[in-house]
Amino acid sequence: MLLKRLFLFSVLLPFVLFARVEAHHISGEVKVEGNKGLKNLIVYLEPAETSNTRLKPVVHKVMQKGRRFSPDLLVVSPGDKIQFLNDEDREIDHNIYSLSKLKNFDLGLGEKGSVLEVTVDKSGSGNFYCSVHKLMEGRLVSLNTRHYVVLEKPGSFILPNIPPGKWTVKMYVSHRRYKFTPINISVTDSSHEAVELKVVKK
Repeated sequence: MLLKRLFLFSVLLPFVLFARVEAHHISGEVKVEGNKGLKNLIVYLEPAETSNTRLKPVVHKVMQKGRRFSPDLLVVSPGDKIQFLNDEDREIDHNIYSLSKLKNFDLGLGEKGSVLEVTVDKSGSGNFYCSVHKLMEGRLVSLNTRHYVVLEKPGSFILPNIPPGKWTVKMYVSHRRYKFTPINISVTDSSHEAVELKVVKK
């Protein structure tokens, strides 16, 4: 039995070591010109070469409680499903809708405890609201990737578990008066520690 275990260990060890070698990360910093008040910046990676590969759909949950959306910024990918859960403590109804180009929908009235769903079909961004409570507002961003990180404010970031290959580092900035320049990188045997993304006024 001991010899069998040692044999299995010797066979599996190279695969374990290989998996560790293949685990890369990309880190860096986001710098903003002239305005430190920008928030909810999304740094993400997309393959440098166009691919028709569709990501496996996942389900996201958005809670409605205290007349607020949680989270109020949701990052998804095309094909993903969003479940809106009315988790109010009292009998409060919500009617979630969006008129955006990303996804135009109206889920109708949802009472306490209800779960209403919508599927995102493409990439882009847009807002969603509650027609019953005018101050309820959320932001939906659909990206063709699972490699992303949300920054509450400009600063350091890290993107873990990046497969080897050619990638483009991009950023989502909700403020229309600002722009950024994508950076092309090649992930090989080492992690990238000095990626600097600059956000400047248009």
